[in-house]
Amino acid sequence: MNIESQRFGTLDINEDELLSFPAGVIGFPTEQRFALVPHQGSGYIAWLQSVSTPGLAFPVVSAHAFGEMYPDVPVGAAAQEAGLEGDDETLAVMVVLCALNGQPATVNLLAPIVVNAATRRGAQVILEGTRFSTREFFALPEAARAKEPANADQAATSAAE
Repeated sequence: MNIESQRFGTLDINEDELLSFPAGVIGFPTEQRFALVPHQGSGYIAWLQSVSTPGLAFPVVSAHAFGEMYPDVPVGAAAQEAGLEGDDETLAVMVVLCALNGQPATVNLLAPIVVNAATRRGAQVILEGTRFSTREFFALPEAARAKEPANADQAATSAAE
């Protein structure tokens, strides 16, 4: 399937690789199908590219980039409440990255995007009881940096521009 994207041009994505968000994502309830596009030079940063809107792509960061510090509350209950089945092993957690020109990059750790890797169904959920907010400073922890290419800091900034 070909997906038109303002950022990436035409993407050739297998239909079975698409992610489905039956309730959309916060602020975009009608955007229900996305392709996950890896960000060049980073194993932790990717883009959620809308299938139906060429100009809509969200930069996201894998929760694995934060190590043990995130999430600080269980995600399973919020995922189940959003209609996602599966245990913590099958749930992939991503957070939306925001990097405005000339400002430090932030991530939304209050409302992660959770995807069941087996069914490819996802939802953006609100974590009850977390200490995190929607605008947390973003810097890869040292352990994650050691696994990243040398230009990972630039990748985070350019991912959201």
